[in-house]
Amino acid sequence: LGNLRYLCEEISTFEDAVKLKPEEMLNTYLVRNLAPLADYYVNDAFAAAHRNAPSMVAFQEVLPTAGGRLLTDEIEALARVVEMPVKPAVFVLGGLKISDAFGMMKQVLQNGTADKILACGVTGEIMLMARGVPVGYKKEKFIKDRSLDAFIGPAREYLNDYPGKIVVPLDLAYEKDGQRCEIAVDKLPIDEMFMDIGEKTVELFKRILAAAGTIFVNGPAGVYENKLFEDGTREIWNAIADAKGYSVIGGGDTVSAASRFIDLKRINYVCTAGGAMVRFLSGKKLPLIEAMRKASQEISNKDIVR
Repeated sequence: LGNLRYLCEEISTFEDAVKLKPEEMLNTYLVRNLAPLADYYVNDAFAAAHRNAPSMVAFQEVLPTAGGRLLTDEIEALARVVEMPVKPAVFVLGGLKISDAFGMMKQVLQNGTADKILACGVTGEIMLMARGVPVGYKKEKFIKDRSLDAFIGPAREYLNDYPGKIVVPLDLAYEKDGQRCEIAVDKLPIDEMFMDIGEKTVELFKRILAAAGTIFVNGPAGVYENKLFEDGTREIWNAIADAKGYSVIGGGDTVSAASRFIDLKRINYVCTAGGAMVRFLSGKKLPLIEAMRKASQEISNKDIVR
């Protein structure tokens, strides 16, 4: 149904404002009109599994339900990362979506899944600030203006509670007079905007990735769209593609960055989801999965009664 997303019952503003339970969604226009026409409900949309919308969670109340092949493949790939990873398990967390990175970081550190977290991008810079490294006025203002300084406290906790597990940048890259320049973190502060990790950090990350049994990546290492600052992201992707460990990547920015530098066929699994993947790896329940689990349990209970 190409026009399904235009139905008011399906849009996120309705979802957030009304907050219906799946059984209450049986009275929505969508379910009332479509459910009588179907014999089975098959959902293959893991990318929307975090949506509490009628099309995702209500039909399970009235129809026999199954997960599609893509849905099951996505869950199996992510479960392989967080529930039964081949050790050592390495998580590369970068990009600008700091809340996503910290949500996943907290979960995989607490449950012992992660052996190493390679912090790059703004995530890496926040980790440096949490260590007490003065990154300079411009970068500190950038972080504060976006309220990202709220993550410095949690970052400090993770560094203290899980010593040796979070690997921070050794050097950073910035632009000066149209040229790429790099500076070691022990030479900071400097009043520049950092756009990439430096060469020493790249070499350190590559060694860790080469020894990994499981690799998960979300977010690029730097502003890879700028030719001056593509080195970190490009080198990390090539290291992951060459690594023998099982690799999974996900998120729109992450997949775009990967496809720019490597053949995606060199990655073991490319997740189609963004928000749903982040929530799954952060240990949060997904409405779709909960609805399907409930439907499965009800079928099992009926079989027991029989």
